[in-house]
Amino acid sequence: MTDHIAAFRRERDAVLAFCAQLTPAEWAAPSRAAGWRVRDVIAHLGSECHLNFGPDVVKVMRSRNIERLNDDFVARRADWEIDRVVGEFATWSSRIAIAARATQPWPLGSIRIPIGELGSHPLRLLPSILTFDFHTHLRHDIAPALDKEIPATDADRMRLILEWMLALLADFGANHRIWLDRPIGLTLTGTGGGTWRLEPIGRGRLRAVAGGSDDRTAAQITCAATDFPSWATTRTRWRFHDVAITGDAELAERFLDSIDLV
Repeated sequence: MTDHIAAFRRERDAVLAFCAQLTPAEWAAPSRAAGWRVRDVIAHLGSECHLNFGPDVVKVMRSRNIERLNDDFVARRADWEIDRVVGEFATWSSRIAIAARATQPWPLGSIRIPIGELGSHPLRLLPSILTFDFHTHLRHDIAPALDKEIPATDADRMRLILEWMLALLADFGANHRIWLDRPIGLTLTGTGGGTWRLEPIGRGRLRAVAGGSDDRTAAQITCAATDFPSWATTRTRWRFHDVAITGDAELAERFLDSIDLV
């Protein structure tokens, strides 16, 4: 079984190691996250860890526009010294790792917490949510913007990332796929990958069943697990990646075009 806390800690350490090599000019450079400098992206990661220990968590729970709220949190930190930005991330991500240890076992881990328009999700997913955010911002928004080598990952961290992305895919944006009436198979290959059957359960919502497709699956989608965070968040288009489709190609392409995860 994946040790969620250990995997989260490794991703946290990867962010801190990357930050340690940045120059003042690189901190001030624009990232690939629209409107954010590199320093703003790290401020976002620190703020999302910190807010879990204060009243701002209520704003997230009640939000109907998570991205606008994140912009507000980053704006509060716009003039902070870099040491303070990194320090907030280091301190509160460490405290997340300690606190999250208690949220993994049942029954506490099964309590569903609202996350604005992203829906309600089990508390045990917190390390997966944050690992996804750290991974995606570091590898797709910061490193490429600075023309730096993309940091490596590992299977356990990718499993956390995919766990959250599949949970989010099940509910977020459901109103855009109410037309989907047949299961679709999804295979993510390579590091941390797996196979799932995405079953429609009404009103555009899905259930991700591990284990793959069967004779009820209308189409099969296959791509690299490490590419999934890029195109599923529409940082890049899925058509620019090596995505293979078998079965009902029209249905699969319409489904792929509907995916836009936060």
